[in-house]
Amino acid sequence: MSLRLLSILISLASLCSLHASTHDELMRAMRDEAKRALAELHVESLQKPYYVEYLLTIKNTESVKATLGGTVNTKKGMSAVLTVGIRVGNPTFDNTNFFDVSLGFFGSGDDEESFKNRRIPIELDYPTLRRELWLATDACYKQSAELHAKKEAAIKNRLRTDTTHDFNPLGPAQLRDVSDHGIFNIEQAESLVQELSSHLRNSRTISSSSVSMEHLPETLLYVNTEGREYIKTKHMIGIEVIASGQCQDGMPIAETYTSYARTYAELPAKDSLIKAVKTLATSFEAVYAAQRLSDPYSGPIIMEGQAAHEIIAQIFAPQCIVQRPPLTDRGVQDNDRFTAFQNKIGGRVLPEFLSMIDNPNLQKVDETSLVGHYSIDDEGIPAQMVNVVEKGYLKTLLSGRIPTKRIRSSNGHSRGGAPIYGIMQMMCLDKKKEVEAKAMKSKMMSLCKARELPYGIIIRKALNQNILYTVLYEQTSGEYPFAQGDSKMSVLEAYKIYPDGKEERIRGGELAGISPASFKDIILVGKKSRAYNLLASSVVSSFMTGGAQFISASIITPDLLFEDLEFKPIESDFPKPPLIASPIE
Repeated sequence: MSLRLLSILISLASLCSLHASTHDELMRAMRDEAKRALAELHVESLQKPYYVEYLLTIKNTESVKATLGGTVNTKKGMSAVLTVGIRVGNPTFDNTNFFDVSLGFFGSGDDEESFKNRRIPIELDYPTLRRELWLATDACYKQSAELHAKKEAAIKNRLRTDTTHDFNPLGPAQLRDVSDHGIFNIEQAESLVQELSSHLRNSRTISSSSVSMEHLPETLLYVNTEGREYIKTKHMIGIEVIASGQCQDGMPIAETYTSYARTYAELPAKDSLIKAVKTLATSFEAVYAAQRLSDPYSGPIIMEGQAAHEIIAQIFAPQCIVQRPPLTDRGVQDNDRFTAFQNKIGGRVLPEFLSMIDNPNLQKVDETSLVGHYSIDDEGIPAQMVNVVEKGYLKTLLSGRIPTKRIRSSNGHSRGGAPIYGIMQMMCLDKKKEVEAKAMKSKMMSLCKARELPYGIIIRKALNQNILYTVLYEQTSGEYPFAQGDSKMSVLEAYKIYPDGKEERIRGGELAGISPASFKDIILVGKKSRAYNLLASSVVSSFMTGGAQFISASIITPDLLFEDLEFKPIESDFPKPPLIASPIE
């Protein structure tokens, strides 16, 4: 062993010991302030708190971005964020599950009084954290007590049909899930993204491109007054490659590649990444030269590879999350977004040869590291494998600690402020329904023939929503024509397939009219299931929860043949293309 390596190992061991002692001190500060708040926090004529929780998140973010072989920026920083939750009243009826439209205008309007995602000093010790907890707790209690009073006033003259309790109390538990995030070298990462981005430099059709890598290790410390505590680490690293441009008719086009893992060592090898970027560049040239979809198509469609994962992630999986509509001063506020399965338990939502589970305890499938893995959710509940759909029938929903009429307890799926799926896996129970790609295409063409359709459609890549909103929208100055609405999906790579087997690349189409019921029209699946990592959009709005907008998740599924989907041309006005061609030869 070299002296340098030995020195690094000794330093890491010392750092781990220091972190352990620091974490113990911070946990003690959180326990002491929570206990004091529960005992002493009270305003005359207002209800006392019965539950207090603290979540401290320590982040150490490193990122680098390159374009055309040159570094655009590098960022490296540490932050500490505190979130306080207080329940006033009792578990039967408290201040939560109530929406007040004026909430954003007072109570936590400035940084000094904030209690959700409150930025605090990164050099934390016992007295510093106690002070931050004290200020945040005071602000949180004032708002919670006021909300409780408003909620009481709102229901005084109403007959409630749903008297489900507001909270499900639990006993104490001390949990721990701490692991090393591995070695990450920002200089090595910068060299890699520079080289990857250089392979997009010589394209005449790509107007803008970027390659970025971000390393996002987090440590979370949690305490509540039930005696439930945890310390856990989250590991996430990702590479995102995005290229965009305009066709001669003005239509904006894009190609993307992403790879996410829990550690740097689990990312694809350098040669594989270079190959992926070169493939992206070739695919971009193909879509630039492709014919524009002119007529709407309604018929059988194969969702292949990444597109199969995205249609589950964007359309089906969000429906499997329990939601409780909040009370308002006008009664219950209905939410139509992702609520198709809320009263569907026991009903059929897939063909009877398919089942769906969510198992956050999985760490790998084949050689793919799953970023949706976790052992403890953000409410301190151990992650559970859940049989969401059995033989086509919906059995339950993924839940947190807020009870609903049908789901009374948590199954360990609260992350980022609300329930969300972790690792969703579709499983085929009938081997006769599992076919090779050639047989799936043959079946699609026989369906097309029966419907007198001249061709079928294969979709191989869809636009991920995180990539759209965090990178592509800015890269294209908001001009990219993305699909809008929960029944539509943007498509990046699609093909017409003809009876003779010929495939023709097309552009300018989007899936439309998709609903959860569309999944009952799956008639065949591929033989091989693949894992796909993504940053999934939150199901419950982050505006309502104060939580994350995108959460790490994984989807495992084979290719899917839908008997009937709609693929229609994008109907948008496009900006005019540049007046002269690119100078790149």
